[in-house]
This record gives sequence, C-alpha cells and structure tokens, in this order.
Amino acid sequence: MAESKTTAAAAELLRVSDEDGARVDALDRSASAMKREGEVVPSFFEGFALQGIRVNAIHPGRILCSFTVPARLTSSTNRQQLAAGAVVALVDEIGSAVSVSDGKQLKVSVDMSVALVDLAAAAAGDTLRITARTLGHKGFYSGTHVLIVNAATGQVVAEGRHSLFGKLKPAPPPTIIKSNI
Repeated sequence: MAESKTTAAAAELLRVSDEDGARVDALDRSASAMKREGEVVPSFFEGFALQGIRVNAIHPGRILCSFTVPARLTSSTNRQQLAAGAVVALVDEIGSAVSVSDGKQLKVSVDMSVALVDLAAAAAGDTLRITARTLGHKGFYSGTHVLIVNAATGQVVAEGRHSLFGKLKPAPPPTIIKSNI
C-alpha cells in the first residue's frame, strides 16, 4: 500500500500540466516555422542548452570553445553549480563536432562516458574552456575526448569520452581558423 502511494506521489510530481505542455509545443512549432530551405534549425533543447557556446578555434581533429555558464543551466538542487545534464549535452555536441572536424563522415553516438569531476567549479557566470580532440578513426568508428575546465581557476569541471559510429552523409569541409592552441 505504501509503495502505491509513493508511486502516485512520484507520478504527480512528474506530471506536466497541459499549459506547460502547450508552451513547449508552441516553442517547437515556432522553431520549425523558422526553417528555410536547406537551413538547419536547432531543436528546442539544443537552443536552450547550447546557446552561448563560442568556438574559439577549430582545426582538423581539435576544437577549442568557451562557454559562460547561464543561470538557466544550474542545478535545480544547487543553484550554485552547473547541472550535470548540461555537462553531458556539451560533451555530446562538442564531441560530435570534433569527430567531423577533419572532414570525416557524420556519425551517431553509440557510447559516452562523462566524469563529473567538480561541478561546483562551474557556477552561473563562470567562463568554461572546452577542449575537444579526436582520439582516432577506425572504419566508421570514431572516438573523441572532451575536457571542460573553469577558465579562471583551471579547475577541471568534467571530462568525457564519446564514441560515434556510422557513415551517414558527407560532412562539409572544415573551416580552418588560425589560433594559438
């Protein structure tokens, strides 16, 4: 009996109101309406979680980015630190980008591991330095490494490894930006 009350309480806590559901649907529809022929429009999630990433340099097999932590991506339980889900999204997207930075084929994620070293080292307003590199390619398989560090303190926030597989379609040729990486 106690278990069913707990389950019911959890279900009620996770229930999305019709009003909130309609708001998310409207956001998705408005993003879709903005698409022009040949243009890629990010999903609601990508826009929410990844808005503000600055690509500082890109070379074949290596990308350097910076990202100022917005308050919207801090933990719901601890507003003083970056949310774990935001870190995973950064590793996923930047790891995918570096896997095609040398002109390889687009791939899909097959495995990802993220070590959340010190989330408290990334609070709202902190600037992060994100370095991603390709570990290698073997056939249609690619491996990447993503390191997220607080730019001011040098503290490691997280480290991720991302595996991708598949020959989907040709990637556009990389644009080389000169820098001092």
